[in-house]
Formats: sequence, C-alpha cells, structure tokens
Amino acid sequence: MQNLNVKSTGIALARQIGQVNLRKEKLINQYLEPFDITAAQFKVLVAVHFYKMNAPVDICHYLDINGGSMTRMVDRLVKKSVLDKRPNPEDKRGVLLALTENGESLLMSCIEVMENTIGPLMVGDLSDQEVEQLNGLLQRLMPV
Repeated sequence: MQNLNVKSTGIALARQIGQVNLRKEKLINQYLEPFDITAAQFKVLVAVHFYKMNAPVDICHYLDINGGSMTRMVDRLVKKSVLDKRPNPEDKRGVLLALTENGESLLMSCIEVMENTIGPLMVGDLSDQEVEQLNGLLQRLMPV
C-alpha cells in the first residue's frame, strides 16, 4: 500500500474543518438550549430572516438537509410558535415560511448569545487580525 502524505491529500485539512464545525455545533446547541432551540433550528430561522428564504425546498438546499428532516423541523418550529407556515399561492403543494413575532424575538436573543458568548469561544485567543485573516482564507476555499 502506498504511503500517502496526509497534507497533500487534504485529509488533515478536512479533519480540522470537520472538528471546528463539530465544536461550533456543540457550542450552539449548548448555549441555545435555554431558549429551547437547536443549532439546526437556529439555522432555519437565520435562513428565513436574513437570507429571505421562505420555501422549505430552498432551505433544504442551503442547509443540505433532506425534505423529511426539514418537514419535521418546520413542524416543531410551528408548534413552538416561532415559525408560521401558510400555503404557497403559486404552488398548491408548497408552503411559505415566515418568522412569527415570537420567532423574531427568539432569533434576536440567539444572535446576542452568538455574538457575545459563542463567537468569542470559537475564536479563542486569536487577535482581530487573525480572525479576519482566517475568515478571508475560509472564503477563498469556497467555490465562486
């Protein structure tokens, strides 16, 4: 068997990115738990509010989740009174999503926790310049 150089195969980078992502998910779940919201549910609220995605299929593509998972998540968020679901007048089979007033308030509370607690934990002791550099490097890794 050929001895692979881990750096040249990208395995090391993939592992590091994966570990950072897992840490981010754990922190979001931990610190948003008092609000009775998961990281996945938070991302749906962000997609609806900030990215103006109101069709579940668009959110599925954006978050790379399957339709069944999306349906269950939307149903939970509707039950929590943070998301409103109504028929799509242009597609009889589809629905449109919108944040309720409670959803807007919850999202703003979660964002405050993201900015004041989770963000600082994610960047650790990196300087502002290092955070900016890391952000730039990560953006360069994303396809155009």
